[in-house]
Amino acid sequence: MAEKGGGASSALAAGSAHMRMDLLLWYLRLVRSRSQGKMLAEQGLIRSNGHRVVKAHHAVRCGDILTVPQGTRVLVLQIDRLPWRRGPADEALACYSEPGEVRATG
Repeated sequence: MAEKGGGASSALAAGSAHMRMDLLLWYLRLVRSRSQGKMLAEQGLIRSNGHRVVKAHHAVRCGDILTVPQGTRVLVLQIDRLPWRRGPADEALACYSEPGEVRATG
Protein backbone atom coordinates (compact mmCIF):
# COMPACT_ATOMS: atom_id res chain seq x y z
CA MET A 1 0.00 0.00 0.00
CA ALA A 2 1.31 3.47 -0.87
CA GLU A 3 2.22 5.93 1.89
CA LYS A 4 0.06 9.00 2.34
CA GLY A 5 0.98 12.58 3.14
CA GLY A 6 4.65 12.73 2.11
CA GLY A 7 4.00 15.67 -0.23
CA ALA A 8 5.99 18.53 1.29
CA SER A 9 8.88 16.45 2.58
CA SER A 10 9.07 14.51 -0.69
CA ALA A 11 9.23 17.72 -2.69
CA LEU A 12 11.97 19.11 -0.43
CA ALA A 13 13.98 15.91 -0.74
CA ALA A 14 13.68 15.96 -4.51
CA GLY A 15 14.92 19.55 -4.66
CA SER A 16 11.85 20.66 -6.59
CA ALA A 17 10.24 22.58 -3.73
CA HIS A 18 8.81 25.95 -4.65
CA MET A 19 6.53 28.60 -3.18
CA ARG A 20 4.23 31.27 -4.60
CA MET A 21 5.82 34.72 -4.82
CA ASP A 22 3.05 36.50 -2.89
CA LEU A 23 3.14 33.94 -0.08
CA LEU A 24 6.94 34.05 0.13
CA LEU A 25 6.97 37.85 0.43
CA TRP A 26 4.42 37.65 3.23
CA TYR A 27 6.22 34.82 5.07
CA LEU A 28 9.52 36.74 4.86
CA ARG A 29 7.80 39.85 6.28
CA LEU A 30 8.69 41.97 3.24
CA VAL A 31 5.02 42.97 2.84
CA ARG A 32 2.27 43.43 5.42
CA SER A 33 -0.28 41.27 3.63
CA ARG A 34 -0.39 38.61 0.94
CA SER A 35 -2.57 40.88 -1.20
CA GLN A 36 0.13 43.57 -1.03
CA GLY A 37 2.62 40.97 -2.30
CA LYS A 38 0.19 40.10 -5.09
CA MET A 39 -0.06 43.77 -6.12
CA LEU A 40 3.74 44.17 -6.24
CA ALA A 41 4.05 41.10 -8.44
CA GLU A 42 1.20 42.01 -10.80
CA GLN A 43 2.58 45.55 -11.23
CA GLY A 44 5.86 44.02 -12.42
CA LEU A 45 7.90 45.61 -9.62
CA ILE A 46 9.63 42.36 -8.59
CA ARG A 47 12.36 40.51 -10.48
CA SER A 48 13.31 36.88 -10.07
CA ASN A 49 16.73 35.91 -11.46
CA GLY A 50 16.67 39.05 -13.61
CA HIS A 51 13.23 38.36 -15.12
CA ARG A 52 10.23 40.53 -14.38
CA VAL A 53 7.52 38.80 -12.36
CA VAL A 54 3.95 39.60 -13.42
CA LYS A 55 2.02 36.84 -11.64
CA ALA A 56 1.54 36.35 -7.90
CA HIS A 57 1.77 32.58 -8.39
CA HIS A 58 5.31 32.78 -9.84
CA ALA A 59 7.27 29.83 -8.39
CA VAL A 60 10.26 30.76 -6.21
CA ARG A 61 12.90 28.13 -5.40
CA CYS A 62 15.97 27.98 -3.19
CA GLY A 63 18.89 29.80 -4.81
CA ASP A 64 16.70 32.31 -6.67
CA ILE A 65 17.78 35.97 -6.62
CA LEU A 66 14.90 38.39 -6.00
CA THR A 67 14.84 42.15 -6.46
CA VAL A 68 12.11 43.70 -4.31
CA PRO A 69 11.28 47.41 -3.78
CA GLN A 70 11.17 48.49 -0.12
CA GLY A 71 10.12 52.11 0.24
CA THR A 72 12.92 54.26 -1.22
CA ARG A 73 15.40 51.40 -1.59
CA VAL A 74 15.59 48.15 -3.52
CA LEU A 75 16.47 44.87 -1.79
CA VAL A 76 18.42 42.18 -3.62
CA LEU A 77 17.92 38.85 -1.87
CA GLN A 78 19.08 35.29 -2.41
CA ILE A 79 16.63 32.70 -1.13
CA ASP A 80 18.61 30.23 1.00
CA ARG A 81 15.65 28.16 2.16
CA LEU A 82 11.88 28.33 1.87
CA PRO A 83 9.99 29.29 5.02
CA TRP A 84 7.23 26.98 6.20
CA ARG A 85 5.25 29.65 8.08
CA ARG A 86 5.07 33.37 8.82
CA GLY A 87 7.09 33.25 12.00
CA PRO A 88 9.10 35.82 13.95
CA ALA A 89 11.46 38.21 12.16
CA ASP A 90 14.55 36.20 13.16
CA GLU A 91 13.10 33.12 11.49
CA ALA A 92 12.35 35.11 8.32
CA LEU A 93 15.87 36.59 8.19
CA ALA A 94 17.37 33.09 8.33
CA CYS A 95 15.66 32.22 5.02
CA TYR A 96 17.51 34.70 2.81
CA SER A 97 20.77 36.59 2.46
CA GLU A 98 21.88 39.61 0.51
CA PRO A 99 24.49 38.72 -2.15
CA GLY A 100 27.90 39.92 -0.99
CA GLU A 101 26.75 39.91 2.63
CA VAL A 102 28.78 37.90 5.12
CA ARG A 103 26.84 36.62 8.12
CA ALA A 104 28.49 35.98 11.45
CA THR A 105 28.07 32.42 12.67
CA GLY A 106 27.69 31.40 16.24
